[in-house]
Amino acid sequence: MDREELAPHAEELARVLGEKVTKDRLLDELERYVNLYRVSLEWAKRDILKKMGGDPGSIGNGSGRKSVAELTGAEQSVDLLVKVLTVNPKTIEVGGARKNILYGYVADESGRVPYTVWETESVQLKEGETVVIRNAYTKEYKGAPQLNLGNRASVERSDEVLDVADMPAGGGHCEVKVAELAEGMNYVVVSGKVSKIERKEIVAAGERKNIVTGVLTDETGSAEFTIWKEAELQEGAEVRIVGAYVKSWRGIPKLNLGDKAEVQVLAAGTLGDLAGIAPKARTLLDVELSGGGMDVVVRGTIVDVREGSGLVMRCPECRRVLQKGTCRVHGKVKGVDDLRIKAILDDGTSTMNVVFGKELTEALLNMSIDEAVRLTTEERNPDAVKELAEERLFARTLEVRGMVRSDDFGPMMIAREARAVEVDAREEGAKLLTELEGFE
Repeated sequence: MDREELAPHAEELARVLGEKVTKDRLLDELERYVNLYRVSLEWAKRDILKKMGGDPGSIGNGSGRKSVAELTGAEQSVDLLVKVLTVNPKTIEVGGARKNILYGYVADESGRVPYTVWETESVQLKEGETVVIRNAYTKEYKGAPQLNLGNRASVERSDEVLDVADMPAGGGHCEVKVAELAEGMNYVVVSGKVSKIERKEIVAAGERKNIVTGVLTDETGSAEFTIWKEAELQEGAEVRIVGAYVKSWRGIPKLNLGDKAEVQVLAAGTLGDLAGIAPKARTLLDVELSGGGMDVVVRGTIVDVREGSGLVMRCPECRRVLQKGTCRVHGKVKGVDDLRIKAILDDGTSTMNVVFGKELTEALLNMSIDEAVRLTTEERNPDAVKELAEERLFARTLEVRGMVRSDDFGPMMIAREARAVEVDAREEGAKLLTELEGFE
């Protein structure tokens, strides 16, 4: 190969190594490896990177720029020419620290793909711009690739024109699952079985309006929906919703069907038997990015039992926790004993506050509320049950199912099911390293 043919590959190595080595030296090294030693180009690039302190796994497969449709979910380093459809800022917690990220969709003529920017100080994106993304990496999630811009990625604006006019912002025209619904999505297509249908009359902009509310369920979870017009919809119907948008309500993503949305009734059995199916476990980061959900399953390790856990006294009227025998609404009252655990769950991708009520707390601690009262009284220690919870639950891995809401302090789950999980430490360690790849 002559130097002109090797030049693009030298530039790729230079992007990975930064300012450590000049492009001319890299070109000389490539020419020596390929033409003198007669090794393959890819082997040469990887060996040069290793020798010069770079990451051999950070280069692609030599195919150069890819289209969105060509992404496999396994690229270690990939370049793309895309148009930025949406840019959504978010603050998450990673390893106990707050981190700003961006997420949304980019597209070219072949399709669109969700992305996450992990280094917002070095990478900026603007909706509507066409950009060249370099040194991104991909991962597969639920059978589809996701684009990640880590600390090696860079973005350059481009004057090239991409015809993506038929792809609405928010990733529309693409069928998604309930668990993938997130604040800001537009024109989504989602299928499921409807339940809890209720017809209401509301006043909007001074006019009375008939709406329909309910719950849509598929194999990944459930989501509330509102149809902002009168609609004939039967309990238990299987439907395909086309053209809905997503807004969060009380911290949970919710489907909204406006005038342009369509509800297509499917034949019974089209979606299979959804009865009794539990959603698949999701990473805590995935839940945080989506904003929450009505029915979510997560798995993680308890790393803290928070203050307010253990035996508490509640107001018999409003069920609020009493402070020194006083309800902030009803004043001094005779409290009712209750049990709860407020814990922090960690799965390596993020953390989440989880609240376990009386029944789950009794099951997790293997003690009844009467035994908890007796323990507290005998030890004359109001924190006796909390301390027992710390002893029995710290560092235990649980699979938890419940409702997740998000606010300024992050996501919080109100658990309704929980079970201990025995894990393979070696397997979980390898999985954790993979999940944390974006933070290196």
